[in-house]
Amino acid sequence: MKTSSKMIYIFGGASLVIFVLVGFILQLVVKNTILTLQEEHLKSGSIMARQELVNIIDVSTKKTLKTASDKGKNIVEHYYNKFLQGELTKDQAMEEIRKIVLDPQFGKVGDTGYLAIVSGNGVLAVHPKSEGVNVSGASFWPKVQESLNSKDKEGYFEYDWQNTDETAPRKKVGYITYFEPWDLIIWPASYKSEFKSLIDINDFKEELLNVGTLFGGYSYVLDGTGTLIAHKEKENENISNYDFVKKMLLQKNGRLEYLWANTEEEEPTLRIMYFSYVEELDWLVCVGVVKSILYEPLNFVNLLIVIGCIVAIIIFLGLSIIIGKMISNKINKFQTIFEISNKGDLTPTYQSTAYPIFRDEIDIMGLDFNNFIGGYKEVLNNLRAITDKIVELIQNLSSSSQETSSIANQQAAAVKEIVSTMEDVDQLSKSIEKKIQEITNIADNTQTIVKSGFEKVTESITKMEEINDANKVTINGIKFLSEQIDNIWNIVNMINGIADQTKIIAFNAELEASAAGEAGKNFQIVATEIRRLADSTVHSTNEIKERITEIQKSSDQLILTSEDGTEKIKEGNNLTKDINSMFKDILSTAETSSDSTKQISKSINQQVVTFEQILIAIKQISEGVDNIAGATRETAGASDSLVGVSEKLENILSKYKLENKMEGTDLE
Repeated sequence: MKTSSKMIYIFGGASLVIFVLVGFILQLVVKNTILTLQEEHLKSGSIMARQELVNIIDVSTKKTLKTASDKGKNIVEHYYNKFLQGELTKDQAMEEIRKIVLDPQFGKVGDTGYLAIVSGNGVLAVHPKSEGVNVSGASFWPKVQESLNSKDKEGYFEYDWQNTDETAPRKKVGYITYFEPWDLIIWPASYKSEFKSLIDINDFKEELLNVGTLFGGYSYVLDGTGTLIAHKEKENENISNYDFVKKMLLQKNGRLEYLWANTEEEEPTLRIMYFSYVEELDWLVCVGVVKSILYEPLNFVNLLIVIGCIVAIIIFLGLSIIIGKMISNKINKFQTIFEISNKGDLTPTYQSTAYPIFRDEIDIMGLDFNNFIGGYKEVLNNLRAITDKIVELIQNLSSSSQETSSIANQQAAAVKEIVSTMEDVDQLSKSIEKKIQEITNIADNTQTIVKSGFEKVTESITKMEEINDANKVTINGIKFLSEQIDNIWNIVNMINGIADQTKIIAFNAELEASAAGEAGKNFQIVATEIRRLADSTVHSTNEIKERITEIQKSSDQLILTSEDGTEKIKEGNNLTKDINSMFKDILSTAETSSDSTKQISKSINQQVVTFEQILIAIKQISEGVDNIAGATRETAGASDSLVGVSEKLENILSKYKLENKMEGTDLE
């Protein structure tokens, strides 16, 4: 396939894909842009309608408050004139003003609002609830001062206010007028929501309903219960049972999509709704449109995009054909030059017919090709001269390389013998290093064992001393026990004496009871029992004496044994101290031995490392000598090969025609 055909197919297909893709992306971008703009217009319409309601509320509220403020100022001016005429004192005038201002009908503003008079320093001079309170520190006072500093010394302002019995603040509005002679501020104020009664929806109903038609849609107004306040067909109807209405009443502000079918429509259509909340009236201003209407401007845009893509593809294909033919003609020139050069004729050159400023990359490549061919011919000429010189040098190189190879082989054999000897010495050094390391380990282990034994002997001495002290305490305790046993003997003898006397008394009592006859019979029984008890006591004390005698004998024997053990403990303690002294000497010797073996091991390690470095250096020398020998052999072989290569090169150069006696062939 020709290059021009390829360019048509490639560029044509690529242009088709590119323009289709660009058209698709452009359509998406335009679609999103138009939809965004349309929805922004809807949103702006909703906001605009809401703002119109707010402005109407503000104008009506401001007008009502200003009327109340002017009415209060007129009352103050009236009594001020009476004060100037001397009919009333200032206090009397203020009292009359107070009565009128606080009158429920005259001072009422909105539903719960009132008219108040405040002094310039912020004290409530006339107020229905908080008269005498200073409000200069309240959050709204800076707004009051801002109005007083204006040119007319009056003004309207809004602020948030929460009474003590309320759970959340509400928007409150006020309008002040300043009466300069007495430095008084006439201030009617009320909650903004209470001016809802001033709004008549019929005054601006048509304007609100026309907002949606500006965007090809519709608009209506809902109150907080879902009742249609303004609608073309269903006014005063409650539609709060629909899901989308519930969402709007809950969200207050925002956007939603929903399906809806009017009575004349068979199928529901997708609709977009923007809604804004008017807090002062508790109303929702809703502006909606059928979503498909937003796509209508896209039809003309899509048509333009399709036509533009088709025209661009046709133009692109036409240009591709023209450019393809131009490139194909220039490539054919190169093809002719290469065919001639392939036969060995390097004389043809590329000639460009275009002016220098109109030359493209192919023309520049052709001129660069001419320079390349010129340089290549020069290289071939130089190569011929160099080939002759190389043949001469190869012959000289061959003879010298043979001599070098012989000497290198002799040196390699000598170095290998040195390497073998050094390897044996290295193995012997490593064996000595291993043995020294084993001795070092044994010395370290011996030192560790001796230290452990020394610690055990020291601990044994401490334990022997503790045993000796404990034995002394035991002997003293046994001696104290023997002394207590002697005291028990005295107690037992005393008990025996008491028992003997008890027996005699009981015997006498028994005789007396026998003499008394029946009257002493019970006493006789008691006396008999007492005598038996005394006999039992004597018998028990005799057994106690026997046990005490045995304990005393054992105690004496234990004292003798403990004293003998004390002597043995002293001998063991002395022997342990002698062993401790011996272990100290052994430990000192072990430490000295360990240090010596470590120094020897360190020296051997250094020696082994040195031998390894020497061995590595000699091996490198051996490898270098082998490489030299191999290189000389390769050089000899290469010199023989170069002879054949030079002959082949000469044959190749003879095929090319580098000069033309006539003028060089130029292809245009």
